[in-house]
Amino acid sequence: MNKIKPYLFLFIFSFIVIGSSVLSSCKKYEEGPGFTLRTAKSRVVNAWVIEKYLVNGDDLTAFWLYVFGEHAIVFHKNRSYEFIRNGSHVFGNWYLRDNRENLVIKELGITGTPSYSYRKIKKLTRNEMWLLYDDGTDKIEVHYKTK
Repeated sequence: MNKIKPYLFLFIFSFIVIGSSVLSSCKKYEEGPGFTLRTAKSRVVNAWVIEKYLVNGDDLTAFWLYVFGEHAIVFHKNRSYEFIRNGSHVFGNWYLRDNRENLVIKELGITGTPSYSYRKIKKLTRNEMWLLYDDGTDKIEVHYKTK
């Protein structure tokens, strides 16, 4: 039987240790995932509903759903989106910017003039998307889950 040479074992062990530390430090989003083979765009493309709505750290999910009702936002592969609430639809376009750390939503208004909304991505997995944004002096954090 062939034995692994000590220097070869040391080389392989060092490669594994260095490789795992590099991968763990390359986490793009604050809350994860640490490593994924899916692109950020492919993870955004989905139908999403609100799971949690935080304002300055306070959970206002029940209040927000009471006032605004259930809704869904569907991000399509062609970078268009559809916001659906109470049977009405709002359309627009979306894209990722700043090294895929921000989600830009461009709503197409009645006049055709787009309004822009920038969201910092805190977490982006296949089933969860957490977005942060400022609304005046308030810090808003919205947790979406797939529909």
